[in-house]
Amino acid sequence: MTVEPPLRDVVVWRAFRLAGRYALLNALIAIPLHLLIDAAGFGATGKWQPGFGASVVLAVFLAPIIETALYFWLPIVLVRKVLGYRPLTPFVTWLACVGPFSFTHYGGSLGRSALTALCTGLVGGSCFYFCFLTAEKEAGLNPFWTTALCHAIFNGTVLTAFGVAYILGFVS
Repeated sequence: MTVEPPLRDVVVWRAFRLAGRYALLNALIAIPLHLLIDAAGFGATGKWQPGFGASVVLAVFLAPIIETALYFWLPIVLVRKVLGYRPLTPFVTWLACVGPFSFTHYGGSLGRSALTALCTGLVGGSCFYFCFLTAEKEAGLNPFWTTALCHAIFNGTVLTAFGVAYILGFVS
């Protein structure tokens, strides 16, 4: 006799699988591109050093929720309200999401170059945008929380990889 898991557990597992797939796709594209940008000398323009604890809280817990609300959920809702569901709506929605997301990841205390911000915005923003759209189509998944989870998984993975590289002496 097999016991079926509660529906909530199935939905949570599906959300993690979807978020994990898009986070992995993001990492497989963005990390090599960032390494190439840095190797070519077009990388960061400064150093951001808030400390390990602050990095974890900001990158893994706060940024995914705030950025999902501001750069994905809100633009998608607003563009759809204004344009409806026309053939051009998905492209305009993508621009409304990726444009501000790219701009936010430029300069400031993060010290990112324009090329690095563009890479982050186009690759990461597109992965998060498509994660949102895919979650919308999946029955039972909340697109907002699935996208925030994807963002948190990606940021946590990058933070972990950077931490390991720092400990091993590859980065300073």
